[in-house]
Amino acid sequence: MKKKLPDLITIDSQSSVPIYKQIVQCIFKGIDKGHLAQNDKLPSVNSIAERFELARGSVFSAYNELRASGIIDSIPGKGYFITSTQTKFTQNIFLLFSSLTPYTEKLYNSIVQNLPEGSRVDLFFHHHNKIVFENLIREEASRYNHFIIMPEIYEDTLSALSVLDPGQVFLIDAGYKEYKKHFPGIYQNFEKDLYTLLSNHQQLVLKYKRLFLLIPKELPGKDIISGFNRFAKGNLIETAVIHEISWAGMKKGDAFIVIDDDHLVDLVKCVREAKWVPGRDIGFLSYNETNLKSVVGDGVSTISPDYAAMGKSIAEMLLANERKVVENPFKMVDRHSF
Repeated sequence: MKKKLPDLITIDSQSSVPIYKQIVQCIFKGIDKGHLAQNDKLPSVNSIAERFELARGSVFSAYNELRASGIIDSIPGKGYFITSTQTKFTQNIFLLFSSLTPYTEKLYNSIVQNLPEGSRVDLFFHHHNKIVFENLIREEASRYNHFIIMPEIYEDTLSALSVLDPGQVFLIDAGYKEYKKHFPGIYQNFEKDLYTLLSNHQQLVLKYKRLFLLIPKELPGKDIISGFNRFAKGNLIETAVIHEISWAGMKKGDAFIVIDDDHLVDLVKCVREAKWVPGRDIGFLSYNETNLKSVVGDGVSTISPDYAAMGKSIAEMLLANERKVVENPFKMVDRHSF
């Protein structure tokens, strides 16, 4: 039998447990005992404060913590309602990626697999749109107790993130140069990654007469370009950054580092039509490893962040509440197309 909602909350003024925590515990207990169900309306902040002679701030703190745990939510003008009866969540995580791709899917799976049972992870995408990025963070700020964010990099990013409790925020993938002093996370150092990998595989690079970085103009890839140009300065090979494929301009002895998978498909088609042998007549090295690239053509060599490692590391960092900056591994899979 359900209790009347006001009777679910009891306050012990002599307890060492803070008032707001007592309210949270009462709501959890009411749910676990079946006295509260999904969509039940909770007493208003004012009614609890008046009944127990409490500061309204204590009640707000309790309700904010319950929202962050995904247990309640508010409807403007109507009040607070139970939205979940899963009180065993230890982690209620807001996960924001740029877009859904095979490699972000791998990252998501790795994060989820390395969290304890009962964790809740809600996935969102900003699609490199700063307005979507800002709105999602602002609208969801009070509903979660942890935030894992792949940031959109622009001048107001820190301002957008400022609505969150910095102790609950972890960044992944992008933003190493820009935000490592502000937030912990597992970052990809894109400039160093590409420079180091090309330097370590000079014997492959110098088989070719010309080396191109093929990157879409609209893609935020300034650090990748910086790493490429840094390598180019120290090596006697003709290089260029290009944004589209020109079949007429391609020659035997060219090599391409390809960021976009659509460009990769176009390049493979061109090479087939010319009857060139990848890894001998022409080279291509694709960014971001996927299983599909093992069967495209005779296999495509890839360079890629280790997304499985990134997911495992960020989950472990969150669970341990470690506030540190870690550079994620970057690796090459050689399938002899470069």
